[in-house]
Amino acid sequence: MTETTNKDIYQELKQRVINGKYNIKMRLPTEESLIAEFKASRYAIRKAIKQLSDEGLVYSVKGKGVVVLEQTPKTQEINLSLRDINSLQNLNKAEDLKRATIIADFQQVIVDEKLSHKTSFAVGIPVYAIKRVRRINNKNAVLDLNYFNAQIVPGITAEIAKDSIYSYIKDDMQMKIAVVKRQLRIEHAEQVDYENLNLGINNCVGNMVSFAFNDDGKQFEYTESHFIPDNFIFNQIIKF
Repeated sequence: MTETTNKDIYQELKQRVINGKYNIKMRLPTEESLIAEFKASRYAIRKAIKQLSDEGLVYSVKGKGVVVLEQTPKTQEINLSLRDINSLQNLNKAEDLKRATIIADFQQVIVDEKLSHKTSFAVGIPVYAIKRVRRINNKNAVLDLNYFNAQIVPGITAEIAKDSIYSYIKDDMQMKIAVVKRQLRIEHAEQVDYENLNLGINNCVGNMVSFAFNDDGKQFEYTESHFIPDNFIFNQIIKF
């Protein structure tokens, strides 16, 4: 019999938690019980529970087991984690979302003084300048303005950009992504936003600015992810 995957276990446990199955004891079953029920490895069970914990649904307490947290109000917005380095780009992993990526512009440019001031890349180096529109449920919801150092991350194509640049970096190039620095801003919408996003009555955008570094300490990416502010909620779970 095929072993149940941690994704299947996570989804099943999540539905049980949301539906109140564990509300009486406010505890998940023991690891041994879950291993027997799902015919899964301890690793798969623990990984599923970690996903629940990262979403703020459960919390492991020494001597008490895995405590189920009381539910907070549900929202209609798309929930994303501030911990995920690629949360806006990985919207295809969210449940019940139709996602598509449109390459609005793809070119290689040389960094000038203005672009250097914006991105922190040195003047004179070549970078891939990529504009990607993320359509979610048939709506232009996210605009990515990417700049990748072409000397550190060579070989990016429009096809790779449409799929996943990070998968290309990690899997094909075998490059270690060490640190991503993030800034979350609210800014006045500019012409590029009106042209590429379905802003409706909004006159501002959220802007997730990312600076990414490899394990040599070299910056290889600067990205601005502009998004419709009333479409998303960003979550940060703080544990004490």
